[in-house]
Amino acid sequence: MSEVKKINVGPAITVPLALAGRGGQIANENFKKLAVSDKYSALKDHPTLAKITDKADMLWTALGLVLIFHGAQFKNLFLCTQVILAFCYSRVTGSIGSLKSDLSTALEKMNEDSKADAKAEPKPADKKKQQEEDAAATKKLLKVLDSDKVSGVAFELCVSAMACHMVMQGGLAKVIVVSHALVKGSREKINALLDFSGHEDLKAWTDSILSFLLYVVFVSMAGLFGRLALALTVAMCGAQLVTEHGLRVAEGLGKIPGGVSADAFASSTKGLALLGGLTAFGTLWQLWALVADSGMGWYFKILYFPGFIAEGIVSLF
Repeated sequence: MSEVKKINVGPAITVPLALAGRGGQIANENFKKLAVSDKYSALKDHPTLAKITDKADMLWTALGLVLIFHGAQFKNLFLCTQVILAFCYSRVTGSIGSLKSDLSTALEKMNEDSKADAKAEPKPADKKKQQEEDAAATKKLLKVLDSDKVSGVAFELCVSAMACHMVMQGGLAKVIVVSHALVKGSREKINALLDFSGHEDLKAWTDSILSFLLYVVFVSMAGLFGRLALALTVAMCGAQLVTEHGLRVAEGLGKIPGGVSADAFASSTKGLALLGGLTAFGTLWQLWALVADSGMGWYFKILYFPGFIAEGIVSLF
């Protein structure tokens, strides 16, 4: 019995390998010519960026206020952010970081080899031979890289996109994400109000029991009253940003009563009352907007224009 004749696709692979190698060399030369790394370092040390960093608490406070008043208008963006932070961020950054480390090592090795080859002999004038050398350089890079890590990055990105799509479609995925955000946001605050005297040695178990009870309550709420659960989640996230970062701004301005620190005020009765009041107000305001299916004024749309662009892009998933 004769064997199946294989098709030689080697020449077809050589061309894209050569193009990739040549493109990488051109990009590397342009990066060096434009001194991109030096400009990036200078940008990080720029006084304007330092001022923005100093005003980070104000910016987070402003974001919290936006969530309290108009967070429901960016529902898909909010849900995708929650699912990525809760379930995907650490996995994606871990896989990308591992691949980046291997890629940096491979590029350094290729640069050393290209410098050595340049000193040894000039570039060939023959186009075909040059193509073969470019393809060989790309093959050398691919051999250094771990293909499993490249596949892992692609897989994690696809899983993240799929998770965002499922959450935006609603159903069980949305219930789980909203419930998880509510439990995570309320567990520490509720736990601070409970006294387990005589059972301090079972703290891990009491925390687990409290989490279980909160999941039962919030899963039921998200399943039966989806709009209420979403409004509560958005308002809680906004209220936490306002109290956490807004109190730091007030501390810097010396506006906290009694001269206490921001953290001490946040954990006090007044701090918890402030958090609860902002959450309640934001929940009612957002629920009204969701039930009435109301929009916002044109002036807010101009102010939130980048947010609307991001919302539109995310909605494509």
